[in-house]
Amino acid sequence: MFLRVHRELNKLLSLIKNYCRDTYRHSVNVSLIASRIAAHLNLSETQVDLIKVAGLLHDVGKIKIEKEIINKPGKLTRDEWNIVKKHPEYGVDILLPHSWAKPFLQWVYCHHERWDGNGYFGIKGYDIPLEARILALADAFDAITSSRPYQKKKNWQESLNEVKRCSGTQFDPFLAQELIQFPD
Repeated sequence: MFLRVHRELNKLLSLIKNYCRDTYRHSVNVSLIASRIAAHLNLSETQVDLIKVAGLLHDVGKIKIEKEIINKPGKLTRDEWNIVKKHPEYGVDILLPHSWAKPFLQWVYCHHERWDGNGYFGIKGYDIPLEARILALADAFDAITSSRPYQKKKNWQESLNEVKRCSGTQFDPFLAQELIQFPD
């Protein structure tokens, strides 16, 4: 079973990498950041491993979206933004046939939810699974610390200030505080 899961996971990661190297790089970074947060919170080894894999696959749904939209250097139109917002649902659709992904399907679905309920699907606070809140923070932190066509990357302190500013609105305040306390 391990070899089958490993092959399926590698196939999905190859699809992401072939679709967009930036999305692949981002997924690897989210996996590392999220698993570090999970380990810091003393979650079980199994939970840390699942978060690591979920981080790798959180954006797999983007492969169902035209590259021109995902890689657009300027501001997205309302219609384009509505298409991009479907990537968590597409991700669940892609992962659903893989029984090993069942434990983290909801995390992939909820990784753009916000603490205040203003995320993609309006789920808020503790109704968002802890692991999805971790992925959301890791996802945003990597975006903040990476250069994008529409923004310059922020340095470590600027990034932590952004997390602090968004604590209690975008991010779970407890998780935001935990990340802020990490050594750089």
